[in-house]
Amino acid sequence: MAKVSEIYSSINKIAPFDTAMDFDNVGLLCGDKNKEVTKALVCLDITRAVVNEAESSGCELIISHHPVIFNPLKSLPCDSVPYLLASKGISAICAHTNLDISPIGTNAQLARKLGLAAVEMIENEPIAVGILKYEMSAKNFAKHVKEALGCKGLRYTDTERRIKRVGICTGAGGDMLYKIADKIDAFVTGEIKHHQLIAADNMGICIADIGHYRSEFIVCAPLASMLSSRINSVEFIVSHADTELTEYI
Repeated sequence: MAKVSEIYSSINKIAPFDTAMDFDNVGLLCGDKNKEVTKALVCLDITRAVVNEAESSGCELIISHHPVIFNPLKSLPCDSVPYLLASKGISAICAHTNLDISPIGTNAQLARKLGLAAVEMIENEPIAVGILKYEMSAKNFAKHVKEALGCKGLRYTDTERRIKRVGICTGAGGDMLYKIADKIDAFVTGEIKHHQLIAADNMGICIADIGHYRSEFIVCAPLASMLSSRINSVEFIVSHADTELTEYI
């Protein structure tokens, strides 16, 4: 059995909390650092369904990527997620942008899933650049990304340029395109805006918009596995609650 504080320290070694971006809110956001933990649930988002899943599974702790408290709270309704966590005595540790830039974090896992080689993590930025094993067309690249991640669907832009050098930024990474535009043929992210698509097209860069959930959920199982290897007195399980709400027809 380990305390919440010990699990926090282990995550801090994998993805130091002080490396999170200034706007972020990470760390122990709910609960007691001295609470003993026998089982922990790892997830992307802490929703009411996830809290209920943690309770029914006997988890004293939830570890999420997205912060359960992001903006300052002005009220605490009884059906809000922070209230539910507190009322059920479940603690929450959130590792967000610090996990994005970790060598084993979201971008590293996306690079691995896509089979990229010679991966370069951009210092202090949630971005990575890697090389495909084979050069391919934009359409075939989009198919490769969809199959590698098991996407229900994705948005992509077709370009005449052959794809070899790939930039990645999990989550809403459209703004990061400009930081690596001169290094890449394609850019994979979880969300991108219309004007960013136009900018990419003007630069001849293929865009693959895979959806926020698909770009980041891939970190949950590796994180649970790494924590299990470090703290064998706690059972770390991955949430079955699906927060990919987008459907494709």
